[in-house]
Amino acid sequence: MAGVRIIRATERTVTTAQTTNMRREAAIEPEEGTPGPQLWMGLVTTPPGGVSGWHHHGDCVSGIFVVSGRARFSWGPGGHEGAEVGPGDFLAVAAGAIHQEEALGDEPLVLVVARGAAGTLVVNTAGPAAE
Repeated sequence: MAGVRIIRATERTVTTAQTTNMRREAAIEPEEGTPGPQLWMGLVTTPPGGVSGWHHHGDCVSGIFVVSGRARFSWGPGGHEGAEVGPGDFLAVAAGAIHQEEALGDEPLVLVVARGAAGTLVVNTAGPAAE
């Protein structure tokens, strides 16, 4: 990809990997057959009161920006670590970190997500390890 490419809202795709109660709309995805780490970037929406399935992103490190809504992110042994986030907050999610999002309040949670896509983009799990 040389130069600048514009991806309009109507060009985002939902054919990317999905997790329960989340809608991932990919704008930028890794190109098949291109060596080295690449970028996945998109818009993720969770409906009011929606709780995502537990998941992780394989070898991918993720950066998340909260556009609107409020959420509780849970992670760690048994899912007992967590924090509430809101508009303007950023989150850094380590590769392989099993986590879950819960949209709080009456509005959808809207996130911009960027992921260094050297490997698997989404692995849905039954939950975090208890250790």
